[in-house]
Amino acid sequence: MSALAGILIAAAGKVGAPLIKGVLEKHLGGVTGDLAGTIIDTIAEQAGVPIDKLPNLPAPELEDAVRRVEEITPALILAQVEQQREANKLMLAEMDKGEAGWTWMWRPAWMYLLAFFWIWVIVVLPIVRLGTGTAVELPVDAATLMTLTGLYLGLYMGGHTIKAGIEKWKA
Repeated sequence: MSALAGILIAAAGKVGAPLIKGVLEKHLGGVTGDLAGTIIDTIAEQAGVPIDKLPNLPAPELEDAVRRVEEITPALILAQVEQQREANKLMLAEMDKGEAGWTWMWRPAWMYLLAFFWIWVIVVLPIVRLGTGTAVELPVDAATLMTLTGLYLGLYMGGHTIKAGIEKWKA
């Protein structure tokens, strides 16, 4: 992708497309790489070729596609900002349920508890056994821990589906 980005940055600089040039230089990769990826996809779409064919495109055609995308780049940036705003609203709504804490805190509590148990079984317990030479045991064996983990995942990931199924069955 870096060779393609270099070609597109050079084309953007040549045709006077500072928005595209800036986005590709500063935001390629990482979380903000979505915007750069969207711009690259749009350039390929405007050029009428798949992304992997962009480096082989004649310079005038590539520059023309970059020029057309430069005109709509502010709208692409605004759409990215709006998407992030909505994602933030969703995360805040998830945290601010207006309900008692116990109605939602069981999920992170179980996550951390299960993580502690698995780290204990896989990492700490073998080190303690090697260091002390004793048979230190966990009150719950790995098979039971796996069952608890599966039950938690079923409730956490499939609880709504089960609830919806029961409501349909009742109706």
